[in-house]
Amino acid sequence: MTEYIKLAIICSLRIFLRIFYVFPICKNRIVFISFYGKQYSCNPKYLFEYIYQNYGDRFQYVWCLNDQEIFPDKYKSVRLVKYLSLRHIWYVLTSKYYFDNQFFVPFFNKRKYQLFVNTWHGGGAYKKIAANLKFFSNERVRCMSSLLKIRAKQTSFVISSCISFTDSITMEWGIPKNYFLPIGMPRNDVFFSINNEKKNKIMEQFGINKKLKMILYAPTFRGNQKSPEDIEFTLNIELLMKVAKDKFNNDFILLYRGHTLFVFKNIPEEIINVSQYPDMQELLCAADILITDYSSCIWDFSFTYKPCFIYAPDLKKYQEEQGFYTPIEDWPFPLAETNEALAENIIKFDYNIYKQAVKKHHTDLGSYETGSACEQFCRTVFL
Repeated sequence: MTEYIKLAIICSLRIFLRIFYVFPICKNRIVFISFYGKQYSCNPKYLFEYIYQNYGDRFQYVWCLNDQEIFPDKYKSVRLVKYLSLRHIWYVLTSKYYFDNQFFVPFFNKRKYQLFVNTWHGGGAYKKIAANLKFFSNERVRCMSSLLKIRAKQTSFVISSCISFTDSITMEWGIPKNYFLPIGMPRNDVFFSINNEKKNKIMEQFGINKKLKMILYAPTFRGNQKSPEDIEFTLNIELLMKVAKDKFNNDFILLYRGHTLFVFKNIPEEIINVSQYPDMQELLCAADILITDYSSCIWDFSFTYKPCFIYAPDLKKYQEEQGFYTPIEDWPFPLAETNEALAENIIKFDYNIYKQAVKKHHTDLGSYETGSACEQFCRTVFL
């Protein structure tokens, strides 16, 4: 099916689904969805739990989840639906509030008085997410540009983590700046009140000796990947464990977290694979060190001020094909393209210099993160 046929189908569905306009809008109902119904996680999760705790029965709650067994049992009154089921479509088109951490389904028309909020799923301004990436065909670029215009019309608000995110995305998505909520990521409120509870939870679940410290390896998805074989697992675990132990005077265990759209198939046996763990923020709270490449999880993790290192063996290719909003050389995290360079960065790591660089980075990007995103969101949206 060509991109043009897909676009024609979307436009036809947008017209057909107007049939739901015969139903009134429920003014106190909220629909939540995270990663196309795959997870109970990210900004929608943290918003839901804050709203449920602070507003209770003032609202009706609907969660879109394909695996409904992962939803916490304690929320008995919440209605559960599957992604793109008839019930999901009906609830979205008849509820006043719809909170999604991805692009909205393009054939959902936003009705008058509805509020569609794109919470997004990444902070800072790092890898590009534009429609004109170089690995896309010209046909797909043109169709994606049309979809961006549709999605701009669907959007009431976009949650923004910083000024640089707003400046970059308003141009890419064609959404006016005054539609962006300058409040920070709701999921990042957790980093402003970290305790050992989440770390102990992770260690107990995965049977990790509490004498060990944890390194979390979390590479991001590449937009041109078709399968896990498209990128090789090249991290030198033995070298990493040695230099980490020598530098930080402690034994470590390595955890691997794959992206929601990509997970290596052949994970070395000595690694604990936490890719199926639903809440990335809890993993970041628990980790003592983060190693990633271009993932926006570095923005989240930066508010812990714990060491973060970039291991980017495909940097040149990535820059050519996808690129960055903020030049990677301006990020405060030590950058390495080889295992040897990564080891050297760990050996030379100076915490005081690193902490000051991270603070400057927050200032340079115009951070909105204060630990009160959920509260600010509710004050703005629930007028």
